[in-house]
Amino acid sequence: MRHDNRKKVLAQIHIARKQLDLDEDTYRQMLATVTGGKRSCSDCNVAELYQVLQHMKDRGFKARPKKRVAQHPGTPHNLGREPMLQKVEALLAEMKAPWSYADAIAKQQTGIAKVAWLKKPEHLRALIAALDVELEKRGLLNTLDEILSVLGSSHDEIAQEWKLSQGWHRNRRTLRGLITELTPIYEQVLDKREAQELQQ
Repeated sequence: MRHDNRKKVLAQIHIARKQLDLDEDTYRQMLATVTGGKRSCSDCNVAELYQVLQHMKDRGFKARPKKRVAQHPGTPHNLGREPMLQKVEALLAEMKAPWSYADAIAKQQTGIAKVAWLKKPEHLRALIAALDVELEKRGLLNTLDEILSVLGSSHDEIAQEWKLSQGWHRNRRTLRGLITELTPIYEQVLDKREAQELQQ
């Protein structure tokens, strides 16, 4: 996670340097002033990089906001006026799913073809609940896939070994059970790998 943070803040500093139009000497001098003598980002830790970025913001750098799901086709026209629609938008963003996905669920649940046309709070609550469930299923399946990858196993092998019925990978209870049972084995494998790496 720390490595990811470093990459993100380095990218922001690079953008800020361009936006502020800093030449090489000015940029190096600014780094040295903020970090107490370091003239290269590669010499800075993450905390120092954040200090550099904040300094650049104080000097006028404006980070462009990330594009919202709301800019995608099919976004409800009344998104800004309906807090529950904003919750739907956030869930779709987390799933990286388009608004057409929510429209399909709304139609299945209510017969109403578009989320934008849902007027009753209970319809929106039901849609949010369905998206919450789907997000949890995807999260559980991702966790299981990570475990199976380390164990060198596949969905088919697990289904055969545990005599799982069709559609098991869409069942939260089954996924939770598998994760609970396989996690100790997964941790043992990781511990063994770590021990082997230390011996090398």
